[in-house]
Amino acid sequence: MNPVMMSVILLAAMAFFADTVAGRLWLLRAAEPENRTDRFSERIGRLIMIGFGQQRLLWEPAAGWMHAVIFFGFLAVSIRTVTLIGRGFDPAFHLPGFGGPLGLGYAALKDLFAVLVLVAILIGVWRRLVVRPARLHLNLEGVLILLWIGSLMATDLVGDAALFALEPGHPESGWAFVSTALVGLFASTTTECLTTLHAWMFWSHVVLVLAFLNFLPFGKHFHVITALPSVFTMKLSPPATLERMEFEGRESFGVGQIEDFSWRRMLDMFSCTECGRCTVHCPTATTGKPLEPRALIVDERDHLYAVAPDLVNVGKLKSAGRIEEATAYAATIERPRLTGGVIDAETLWACTTCGYCQTVCPVAIEHVNHVVDLRRYMMMTEAAMEPALATALRGLETNSNPWNAASAAREDWIGELEVPRLRDVGQADYLLFVGCAGAYDERNRDVLRSLCRLMNKTGVSFAVLGGEEGCCGDPARRMGHEYLFEMQAKQNVATFQKYRVGKVVTACPHCFNMIANEYQQFDLVDVEVIHHTELLADLIRAGRLKVDKVGGGAVTYHDSCYLGRHNGIYDAPREIVDALGIRREEMPRNKRDGFCCGAGGARMFMEESLGERINQNRVDEAAGTGAAEICTACPFCLTMIGDGIKETERSDSLAALDLTELVERHLID
Repeated sequence: MNPVMMSVILLAAMAFFADTVAGRLWLLRAAEPENRTDRFSERIGRLIMIGFGQQRLLWEPAAGWMHAVIFFGFLAVSIRTVTLIGRGFDPAFHLPGFGGPLGLGYAALKDLFAVLVLVAILIGVWRRLVVRPARLHLNLEGVLILLWIGSLMATDLVGDAALFALEPGHPESGWAFVSTALVGLFASTTTECLTTLHAWMFWSHVVLVLAFLNFLPFGKHFHVITALPSVFTMKLSPPATLERMEFEGRESFGVGQIEDFSWRRMLDMFSCTECGRCTVHCPTATTGKPLEPRALIVDERDHLYAVAPDLVNVGKLKSAGRIEEATAYAATIERPRLTGGVIDAETLWACTTCGYCQTVCPVAIEHVNHVVDLRRYMMMTEAAMEPALATALRGLETNSNPWNAASAAREDWIGELEVPRLRDVGQADYLLFVGCAGAYDERNRDVLRSLCRLMNKTGVSFAVLGGEEGCCGDPARRMGHEYLFEMQAKQNVATFQKYRVGKVVTACPHCFNMIANEYQQFDLVDVEVIHHTELLADLIRAGRLKVDKVGGGAVTYHDSCYLGRHNGIYDAPREIVDALGIRREEMPRNKRDGFCCGAGGARMFMEESLGERINQNRVDEAAGTGAAEICTACPFCLTMIGDGIKETERSDSLAALDLTELVERHLID
């Protein structure tokens, strides 16, 4: 070929690409540091399964597989691209090991993938221009990228066909079966024309792929480059876990400017594909609230790019260790407010932290952490909050419960029931962590009483903390008041350690998540935490809880976000229903795709005045199953579903109950 031309094209393209990427890297250096290289082997496993294996896309039977085919095909043909670049310097070039049978096998595989990619691209263009799914934004870039990738496949296939027509005895002829089949199209073509065609296809392929590489960082398809690093550096802790905040030496808390995010949050912004998967079952986006997960990340990214020229300088100063100069320079940047400006406060307070968005995101964006980081700034730095949170916050500060009930009343739910206190018995097999809803909300007090009766019935050794128990801290942490959360968490951890608690059972998924996953940040280790549905399922399975199996009317089970999606507990609740012989009717949105009740993320204590009420949307779906009862396993869900039934005037045909109550109803004495 032409080594000089290839050198010029390659050096120019790579120099431009390196300069662009260097600018993005300086932006990451401007952000806050964060360690995302721990547990290396586990990260490699996630990279293989989610990154290269396209695990989250293969859940989708149509669009997901289409994207996966394009991804795998692009990777396969990329080997060919490297080979072609090498042949620009030496016509006989091949990658190590590809000069024999491996290379011939690859030629066949490459042609197969090229055809599959072309078919997938046709489907993709059809979906964008004709089908136009609601979650997709129709824009020129998406179609352009598809056609661009298609042109890479076409130039490779046609280029090989021209080569095989020129050299019928070429080793790859026959193996590269698609290109071989195309040779017949050139039966009457002159050698001169074939030579020209081959050269055009060769150089077109090389120029197109290098131009494609340089185009990527300037649009949403930057994720082609950043997706794998994003997956490799994804959060390995349980999905709902939030990072602990450092308070020492800080003048402000949370994220007030874009560079206050960690570099991993900026990588989220670079990696968003704008595919819209995060919005499909998002409780806020689908009920007319101002929050749409995709828009949140895109708005942050657009703001980041708008201030990028100045933030590059901040990144350079930080890299040189000139932190004070970097801080001073950042303060001079003219830009709109991040919270209440780039991102509306209403948008941030709308989030229920249900986690659906980040569970289905193919590039592992951590949307909920973005929301809470920004809430922390509003709450702790600006003292700005939803007015409805004032009562809950005051109650958490003074009485360690968001209902703002007297702390002395935490044991009142017990009444005459036989419930041991740890202060009296010293030890028990299980600490029953009651939670604020179980202690203060009358409807959920019934659930705790029912649970205690069942535990007493089976002889389970348990005790409660009573007045020594405080709020688990979930509402404070999710609303963004990290300092108040730490006070509550540390107090509970100290109490657990005082009594040498080894096992905890709780009927609240929010308490479950906090104690099992987030209290580890405060050195609570070697404590087994189970949800009450797991305990009940074990007791039924072991025959210690004897229940009838006469069945009855149909029920539908509502997955709590913090029990199911955030902690993967889907089977135990359903096993309980099935053990009772009751017909279980699943709602269309269930398990991983379960729809939030609307109470998470401290929304339990806020008003819902925009759009459709989330709990009513869920109740409508439950009613559509024909079930007479909606079973829950969460106090917040029980309250919200119960309210939704009343609000939709279905009290005569539908009821909400906790699974504990269902078990007790079917108990055999």
